[in-house]
Amino acid sequence: MDHAPSPDSGFFEAWAARLRATADRPVVGILLRGSHARQAATAHSDVDVDVLVGGAPYAARRAYFAEHSGRLTHVSVAARDIRSWVDRLGEPADWAFGLPVTAPARLLWADPHWRNRIDLPVLCQPADEPRLEELIATLGKVASARDAEDPLGARLAAADLARLCPSVLRLANPSVRVVSRRSAFAAALDLPVAPAGYRKDMLRCLGLRPGSIGQLWAAAARLVTGTLPLIRRYAAEVAAAAGPDLADALLDGRLDRYVTQLGRPAGGPPTDNREPAQVPAPRTGQWVTVSVPDEPVTGDHPDQPAPPDRPSRLDPAIVARLRRTPDGLVAAVVRQHDSGEVLMVAWMDDEALHRTLTTGRATYWSRSRGEYWVKGATSGHHQYVRSVALDCDGDAVLVSVDQVGAACHTGQRTCFFTELPVTGEVTS
Repeated sequence: MDHAPSPDSGFFEAWAARLRATADRPVVGILLRGSHARQAATAHSDVDVDVLVGGAPYAARRAYFAEHSGRLTHVSVAARDIRSWVDRLGEPADWAFGLPVTAPARLLWADPHWRNRIDLPVLCQPADEPRLEELIATLGKVASARDAEDPLGARLAAADLARLCPSVLRLANPSVRVVSRRSAFAAALDLPVAPAGYRKDMLRCLGLRPGSIGQLWAAAARLVTGTLPLIRRYAAEVAAAAGPDLADALLDGRLDRYVTQLGRPAGGPPTDNREPAQVPAPRTGQWVTVSVPDEPVTGDHPDQPAPPDRPSRLDPAIVARLRRTPDGLVAAVVRQHDSGEVLMVAWMDDEALHRTLTTGRATYWSRSRGEYWVKGATSGHHQYVRSVALDCDGDAVLVSVDQVGAACHTGQRTCFFTELPVTGEVTS
């Protein structure tokens, strides 16, 4: 990038003095913001200045052009009353995709009485609340525009939905702070805990990828349907923001039913907007979701694909202790951590075991589909891992989990719900 030197101190001091002299209200402080305050200015960057004034609530903008180093420089001045400016720091930034902001600032001048309150090395603004209600309502607007064959309405609503989605997903993600609109956009696209295909669908909804109105609807619907299971465990935060009924609807499945209902065009049959997605490798200590249905994994499948032939990040000390089947797998027996109830049996390769150990989400290798799957990624019946134990022979692991909902694909709590008759006599 073409970085240009920031104007020297004399330039800023001269502008601070000019703005103080020409202000129509008493000035209490002048701050430099934006790329020049971040020392990231380019040859085309504006100079952004906040002029803080005393008195009644007031806001105005002025634009100037100044000579600097033989070039014209745009000076953008925002004049605000000091109290509303301070209050605004307690509100989410409207450009930050719901993420918290820590933006560098530089004090150019301050009245001594106000200096301690406004001499801030960074301007911090909180994250937005999880706006789940608005997210669902906006998906309804996309559905209405789809049924009315209104491409413009659909694109406007889908863009609004994409801007809301990170505020909801933030509940399930590591904390991140942003310094600019550009960094907020990048952070919103790179959330590590997100629905399958999230980045592609976000770009489509924001109008940065082409697509028909049907593709736009499918992208918006995937964002919402993929987000709901990821945030169920944060229902208390949803309740605090939007009330207990919305949180209850998140937990009892009413929201999922409502979104499914939106997917049915007026007078038309139900639609299925799912599509296969590539499986991204998770970062250490984090997890991702994959669009793979929960399925039983039992019996022998010698003709099914083996796990990918690539190095795993599993601890070499654990690797050395494993005894695998010819297709590189060990059996995973899954139980409820507190009751000991056996829930299911699945298979893991080295990488699936690594992901299970480092992400806290039970991850398996599907022999029938030839891909990894995270339990609950599509059903919402998540398994949060409490402990993993290796058996004495190294050919099986015992995974103790906190099971949310049903473990079995049939909807039963456990896969072992069919009792077989035992007729042999037991003798002591």
